[in-house]
Amino acid sequence: MSKSTFLLLMLAVGMALAGCAPTGSGLSTEAPTTTATTGASPTTSATPSAVSSTSPPSPLPSPSTPGNSTTGAAGCIPNGIAIPAGATTAIIGDVDGDQQPDTEFYTEVGAFSYGIHTASGATVLLPDDLAGPGAHSGWSAPLDGPAIVATVLDDGRSASLHAFINCSFVTTMGTDRQPYRFLLNGFGEHGTGVACNNQNGGTLIEGALAQKRGDGLYDIQWTHINMSADGTTATNGTTETRYAGLAESDPLVKQAMGSYCNDVPEVSTSGR
Repeated sequence: MSKSTFLLLMLAVGMALAGCAPTGSGLSTEAPTTTATTGASPTTSATPSAVSSTSPPSPLPSPSTPGNSTTGAAGCIPNGIAIPAGATTAIIGDVDGDQQPDTEFYTEVGAFSYGIHTASGATVLLPDDLAGPGAHSGWSAPLDGPAIVATVLDDGRSASLHAFINCSFVTTMGTDRQPYRFLLNGFGEHGTGVACNNQNGGTLIEGALAQKRGDGLYDIQWTHINMSADGTTATNGTTETRYAGLAESDPLVKQAMGSYCNDVPEVSTSGR
């Protein structure tokens, strides 16, 4: 082989190898923020009705696998998973369209999780990512308007908004594309509570802001929360002051400082 032919061959091999070099990739991250609302105090308080479950130990369902689709029929498809042993449970109304009462629960197996066990035999889990050190609680209620069930979890400081729809939980996002949160019990300036309101004959989600005046009395603002039909987004609606000049000891002030849904029962953790 001549010297010139050898040089041409080596140049061709070098160009081929250069064309195989990998390209770079990037991952965009965005720091989370918390949305807060001003809003509404409830007219009646919830009376928790909870008992300790006696279900045998069982594996928890995967919250990322919505394997319980109704496929157009009433009642979630059973998945053979029982309520975890030791969970706090309460009977709630029908949430999956089969006209049978369902069960909500809070479990402390592993991390805190709220869940629903339907009468049809499906267990669906919602991980609790709130960080408060005390008891965590939750409730679910069908809404008037969108055919979804609103679920609220709270840790005494803040509350997260979710929806149970098509036999799966979704986390509701605010206009900032972050999980929609309510502030509770004075842990912030923009809200003090979250509640249900059924003044129009159906259940609505409201935010509460109990404001203390210079004379020591409280005014309470209500803000209607608009949830999308698929439960994925929420926006603040109209705000009005319905109560003014209330004493700090007034039950309406206490209710505007927490998380309530009329007579819908709550379930909670032990507080550890």
